[in-house]
Amino acid sequence: MNFFIWIGIILLVFLLIIPFTSIRIEVLYQRTKENDQGRVEVRALFGLIRFQLKLPKLDFKGLDQGIHMKSKANIITKTRMEDKIGPKSIQFFKEKYQELLDHFTDFIEVTNWFLSKVTCEKWIWHTKVGTGDAAEAGILTGMIWGVKSTLVGFISHYIQWQTYPLLNVQPAFHQAMFDIYFHSIIRFRIGHAILAMKRLVWDQFVRRDKKWQSIQSKA
Repeated sequence: MNFFIWIGIILLVFLLIIPFTSIRIEVLYQRTKENDQGRVEVRALFGLIRFQLKLPKLDFKGLDQGIHMKSKANIITKTRMEDKIGPKSIQFFKEKYQELLDHFTDFIEVTNWFLSKVTCEKWIWHTKVGTGDAAEAGILTGMIWGVKSTLVGFISHYIQWQTYPLLNVQPAFHQAMFDIYFHSIIRFRIGHAILAMKRLVWDQFVRRDKKWQSIQSKA
């Protein structure tokens, strides 16, 4: 009997600790010449839960063709449907559009709150780029610097930085290459993720309840 009591106490303590533990997401991608290595690793509950995903391969075709991602994709065919548009259809789409706006507003608000709880432990992003033409290399270097600076600036409005992001773009004026080294680690508490999901689900439930009450009052 005492054994089961202790098991229950341990499980209770474990459940109480879970919201205060962190989920750690590590993204590592390295491309040197034609060799690509990339992975996303998720760790939770002090490393007891681990998940790893391999990233697709990048194929650099030059400035005129850009970058292609090599990955498998499922093709889904769609049949064409025709329907009459009348007052009921217009009202239906109007209601759905309003629901979408409400959901989007709530989603953005909750997402911004959740991102404010996210901490970036590491952000290293080095790039070496060239097409064999010095002018194109200069243009690409400026473009990549702009993309990196804009992205980091945008992210900085939402998350917290534990260390400053390290960015670098090096032009290769006389050879074609697109080398990348990217290493990022972010973490957030499970409790914050649970609260965000709870808020989204609760708002959805309250909205449906109000809509049902409105329908009943009209009836």
